[in-house]
Amino acid sequence: MTKRLRIIVVAMLVMLAGAWVGAFAGSRLAWEFAPDLPSGAAAGRLKETAFPGLQVYGGGNAKIIEPYGDGEGIRYGSVGYWVKHTTATQDVAAYSAGVRQRLTAAGWTVHDYDVATPEALVDGGNAYDATFWATRPGLVLSFSDHFWTGRPAYDSTGAAAFDLWRQEPSWMPAAAWGGAIGGAAIVLLLTMWVYRRARPAARGPLTVGALVSVALMLPSTLTPGQETPMDGPWWGGFYYFGLGPAVLAAIICGAILLYALTREPAVRATVRFLARRPRVVGAVALVALLAAVLPWGLRMAGVPPCEPSGLPAEARDSTHVKIFVSNTSTPQERALIDAAIFRSRAGSLGELVWEPSSSGFRETYCGGGPVPDEAVATLPYYFDVDLSNTATFPALTDEVAGLAGVVAVRRTAD
Repeated sequence: MTKRLRIIVVAMLVMLAGAWVGAFAGSRLAWEFAPDLPSGAAAGRLKETAFPGLQVYGGGNAKIIEPYGDGEGIRYGSVGYWVKHTTATQDVAAYSAGVRQRLTAAGWTVHDYDVATPEALVDGGNAYDATFWATRPGLVLSFSDHFWTGRPAYDSTGAAAFDLWRQEPSWMPAAAWGGAIGGAAIVLLLTMWVYRRARPAARGPLTVGALVSVALMLPSTLTPGQETPMDGPWWGGFYYFGLGPAVLAAIICGAILLYALTREPAVRATVRFLARRPRVVGAVALVALLAAVLPWGLRMAGVPPCEPSGLPAEARDSTHVKIFVSNTSTPQERALIDAAIFRSRAGSLGELVWEPSSSGFRETYCGGGPVPDEAVATLPYYFDVDLSNTATFPALTDEVAGLAGVVAVRRTAD
């Protein structure tokens, strides 16, 4: 392969990587202009269409992109709406058909309507399921009605529910293609700039570094399979399989650009100027360090001994909830509270925090400092719960408030 051909091949590979990153950047930026999910009267009409006459939980807005619950990758943000089972919703086939008809009449296009054959559960009872998804301009809806018979009194029997997503803007493909073209052009210009600044002896190693960076971008092209509509973006690999390799590729590219920058006459002159004045450089670094550390040290020096006086204040806009339970509650009472958290469908399953030495306990009662031994016996344990949305808080309180052992349910600062 001739030298010119090698240069052309490397340039094309680097441009492809730049186009991929640019398309990702263009798509991600376009999502920032997507409208909020329905609220107020619009959300009320949607709830009444799907679940007329029933107490509907959930709703609210959602982040455009959010992580999966297990932290493995990302998905499009959604909000859930659901109702507790009634005699009507337990007739899964009939109720789901009614929801489908009402949504169709309201302008939705329904897809993949399915009523599953009843299935026997391992521990007794049967599972009845119906699902479909629907679209209208700007929105995607996924409906399900799950009903499980033979469940213990403390367990969930399922629910009729739907999740709601934003639909991508119609101009999203144009944003992605624009980002791809812009990314390829920028990377090509940077490649030409680096090539011209580099010494002949350095061009080989720099070329190898560029090719390694391109290879490290390949895992970002892999994305988890979609199980539901709007499950995840096509560029989800940047946050999943390809996150680590993409960061490493960025570091290598940054080092290449830094090398080229050091070849600029103005930069080299600045480096020589600073090298002749080490005391000035050291003094500036010391001042910066003191400016970063001194405020923290002053705050810590002025912190009085912790004297817990009660539960933390309510933070009404928070999605972080603490369910305080008496430290004399029985294991059975705490197990029933845990089951109620699960039934609520409001968010995470909750974690019982009870050890005085744990970071959560110390942060809750003493701002991160040690909790005095004499105060420990008077302080409640608590379940830590992260709501999926602030609108799900009523669903949680409806399930856990009034249960034996519950002292208080409060939204608290993260």
